[in-house]
Amino acid sequence: MDQKIEREKCKSSEGEFIYELRNNYELSPRMSESILDSAKRCLIRDNILKEGEIEVSVISLKERSGRMIESMKKVRIRLRLDNGLEDVEVLKNSGRMSLRRIRIQRITQEAIEQDGILSQEDISKYLNCNVRTVKRDIRFIKQGGIEVITRGVLHNIGRGQTHKVKIVGLYLEGKTFSEIRLKTHHSYGAIKRYIQDFQKVLMSVHNGLKDRISISFGTGLSAALVNQYIDLIKQSSKDLHKKAMMKDMIRQWKRAGTRIKKKEAAGNSVYMRILAPMIGDMR
Repeated sequence: MDQKIEREKCKSSEGEFIYELRNNYELSPRMSESILDSAKRCLIRDNILKEGEIEVSVISLKERSGRMIESMKKVRIRLRLDNGLEDVEVLKNSGRMSLRRIRIQRITQEAIEQDGILSQEDISKYLNCNVRTVKRDIRFIKQGGIEVITRGVLHNIGRGQTHKVKIVGLYLEGKTFSEIRLKTHHSYGAIKRYIQDFQKVLMSVHNGLKDRISISFGTGLSAALVNQYIDLIKQSSKDLHKKAMMKDMIRQWKRAGTRIKKKEAAGNSVYMRILAPMIGDMR
């Protein structure tokens, strides 16, 4: 099974890119994967579907129940059904069931961040499983303290913690990347990305930005996610340990900025701009 997964991993466009970095540029596996992550975020155009994405029409987040679906406002959104090497890592380490549950968390959150809302029937169609399986998976995810917001329950619940907020919260509690992965089954790459995104919002607030739309524009994150992270910052500021963790994240960011400036002065500006988003070491 593991050999089959590794073969599929190598056949993907991401696997091809990592092969080039490791063999032609003699970079380590970890550095190669970090550059791949930055390239995916910085170089791929928004108007082109990425590998593993689909574009679908779903009900608008603002629509309430009680009307015929035909008369409801629809929005066009993109969902990542396959997140490349990160999904391969989850499949290898945690199995197909955990991968499906992570995909449920991912696509429901992506829909909300684009002002759409998925029904459980939508999820079953996109993930090629029956609705009963989706309901069982959502029930399991909620037992772990993570809210999965779907149409039919949206206006009957408060906005609970999403998987991204849950993962960042665990990090602020002092959990290591390994402990978070064991608890949530998300890949190291996904965990690192969520923490870096939170760090962008944290630095925006630290530097005096108050307008959430401006923070969203400056960080490249959705307004919905920015709101969730700002709420988490406020809640965490009341806890001494979490507050200390956030101060440490601010110091990490400032140290990383100093290192980048020194590298640019040494003539490595292009290379360092590629690596600039990759601040903070795995704990």
